[in-house]
Parts: sequence; structure tokens; C-alpha cells
Amino acid sequence: MKHISAITGLVLAMGMAAPATAQQVLASNPQSLMDYFFSNGVPAQLTTDSVGDPLVEFRVDSDTMQVFFYDCTDNQGCLALQFYAGYKVDGGVDVYTINGWNTDRRFVRSYLTDEGAARIEMDIATSYDGISHTDFTELYSLWLESVGLFEERIGW
Repeated sequence: MKHISAITGLVLAMGMAAPATAQQVLASNPQSLMDYFFSNGVPAQLTTDSVGDPLVEFRVDSDTMQVFFYDCTDNQGCLALQFYAGYKVDGGVDVYTINGWNTDRRFVRSYLTDEGAARIEMDIATSYDGISHTDFTELYSLWLESVGLFEERIGW
């Protein structure tokens, strides 16, 4: 299953970079991530995680994914994001499959939980200055491509 938003797909298909803008995605400003998703037609909802840090849930095709916020101070001023997706595979994926995935990938990692669920994650440090929409589009495209490849690898 291929997960690429319309704008990202057009940009990738044409082999060109997204137009430069002054807009930034900042972990310290969760609304900037929401604005990015909405501007690309991606349904998203801003909530909080179990410790009160921001959490964005978004949907692409039939998959629901999350973006966790890290390096926060009192649930604010976060400096990093983490894309996350989890799959209940009920032991249908072995550690060799996961290790093979991690060997082949540089920016995205996967693991199995004690309960046998397969997970995939990608960290992005936005630091204090943020990431331009152009650069974030590249990272988001890498994430979506990786999710599709991971789903194929685990037989999802």
C-alpha cells in the first residue's frame, strides 16, 4: 500500500522540490504541524499523550498514525517529533524480519513489543528554529514511503 499525499506525490512524480515558503514546522508549536497536515489535505487531530505532551493523530489511506512530541519542558517547548505506526501482528512477524528491516534502513527503525506487535518509528529534531515546509515534505515523504515498505515487509 502506497501512502503519499496528493501534493507530495505530485512533487515526487515531477522530480522537483516543493516550493519554498517561510513556514516552519516546529515541535514547540504543535499547531504548525497541524497547519502542515491541513494544507496537504491530511486529516489530523491534536490531542495529548499519557504524560500530557502534545500528540497528533493523522490518517493516510486506511492507516492511522501518530506524531509524538519529545524533549518537552512541562508539556511545552518541545524540540523533537516522532512519527509512529503500530501493527497487531499476533506473533506473525519474527525478529529476523525486523532485524532485516533495520539493517536496510537508515532513518526509520522498527521493533517488536513484548506482546508481539510490530512498530515503526522515525525521529525528527526540529530544535529551536524548526524545519521548512520544503524539508518537512521530504521527511514526511520518506516516512510514508517507509510505512508502505514496512507493511509489505511484514505482510500487512
